[in-house]
Amino acid sequence: MVSKFLDFFSKQKTFLFLIMCLFVHAFNIAFFYILGLFPFAVLNSFSTLFYAAVLLLFKKNNDAYIIFTYFEIISFSFVSELFAGGSLCYIFYVIGMISVVFYLLPPKKRMKHIFQGIGIAYAIAIYYVYLKKICIFPEYAPLVQKYAGQIGFLNLCITLFTLFYISNLYIFELNTASDKLNYFSNHDLLTGLFNRRFFEHIMQRNKTENENEYTIAIFDIDDYKKVNDTYGHQAGDAVLRVVSGLIEKTAGNEYVCVRWGGEEFILYMPQTRGEKAYELLDALRVRIGTTFIEVDDQKIRVTVTVGMCSASDLTDYENIIRKADEKLYYGKRNGKNQVVK
Repeated sequence: MVSKFLDFFSKQKTFLFLIMCLFVHAFNIAFFYILGLFPFAVLNSFSTLFYAAVLLLFKKNNDAYIIFTYFEIISFSFVSELFAGGSLCYIFYVIGMISVVFYLLPPKKRMKHIFQGIGIAYAIAIYYVYLKKICIFPEYAPLVQKYAGQIGFLNLCITLFTLFYISNLYIFELNTASDKLNYFSNHDLLTGLFNRRFFEHIMQRNKTENENEYTIAIFDIDDYKKVNDTYGHQAGDAVLRVVSGLIEKTAGNEYVCVRWGGEEFILYMPQTRGEKAYELLDALRVRIGTTFIEVDDQKIRVTVTVGMCSASDLTDYENIIRKADEKLYYGKRNGKNQVVK
């Protein structure tokens, strides 16, 4: 549930950030009006109109919105401090946005380092305003000083919330990217099965384990090249997906299903050998051979040839694969559509 929630926020991060900015400025209009700080209410009115226009024109995956928003926030913060003599802590917004713009803009945006530099310049300018007590509306200075603590604390809270929100989204996206990378490195992209590299890795790792019995079966789709030549590569891919899906369904949680390469698959069957393995594989062969694969109003049916070999010693699994492969090719040369044990 939390993962789905974060995934939604990650996909909509720019849009939601713009809504948050709109809400903050709309709140500030009423907030400053109630306090009697009318220039600040007017300034926030302009910002509210800006975000309303941006949201009305919003298009997904347009980095310009983030760039415009970034400059609006740092410019708004600078002007607000000119109004207040540098005493309302709007510098927090600028410091926060220096980090946020780096996350919200994609890595390809080289200009974001320049944007950060501009943000740093704005932060220094705001600090200068604070040191020199530069104030455009000195008549509001008593009111500003009266509420400076509360306004500064509010600005700090908004900045901390934004950084907390953005940093957690960043960690979520980093973890998601890592999970995807691990998945793609261990799985075949077309069928979703484990790939050869991952299978050989786990078999090498498990060599020291005492396996009482196991069977390795190698499947090969008969006349697969003819399917590609007759119906096209899209049909060939559909055949691979359907056949691999049937093998994977049979594998369940007990066995390991692997795309070995091309139109070949391996089914590693722990605690299964002999007649039990043969009966299961032959039933799967029949099921594949009687399944119609529909592609562009065409119904395609394929058969598989299977070579199987049973053993009880994992240290010799490479030799078991070789023997299963030899039996597979024996079956291919002698009629196809069979399980050779």
